[in-house]
Amino acid sequence: MKRLFVLPAVVALLCFPMRIAAQYQLIELADVQLAKSLDATIQDDVGAPIPKALVQEFSADWKTVIRSTSTDTDGRFSFTPVRGRKIYFIQISVPGFDALRFRLQVDVKRGTSLKLKLTIAT
Repeated sequence: MKRLFVLPAVVALLCFPMRIAAQYQLIELADVQLAKSLDATIQDDVGAPIPKALVQEFSADWKTVIRSTSTDTDGRFSFTPVRGRKIYFIQISVPGFDALRFRLQVDVKRGTSLKLKLTIAT
């Protein structure tokens, strides 16, 4: 009788694997970052580009992902600006690095080309 109960439990574990949440530290930049556009380059702490980093735009309350993309082989990403909006909420994450979350203001008159550095996760 015990085997009938053990077997379904083993089958359930094999068929429905549990997901383990990724552990990382989230770094938030308190000040609004100014940029000329919704384009940026992501680098590691020595200046090497980080390809395939997940870049997500969130709602203002950080609860809803509006759109996402990933960096290219040169660590660059780009979003098309939304007409009438100047503030964007961006999160960048890649395995092995601390995730980065910040508010980005597009200001073509005062902004610069945005270069962001991710730190290696500890």
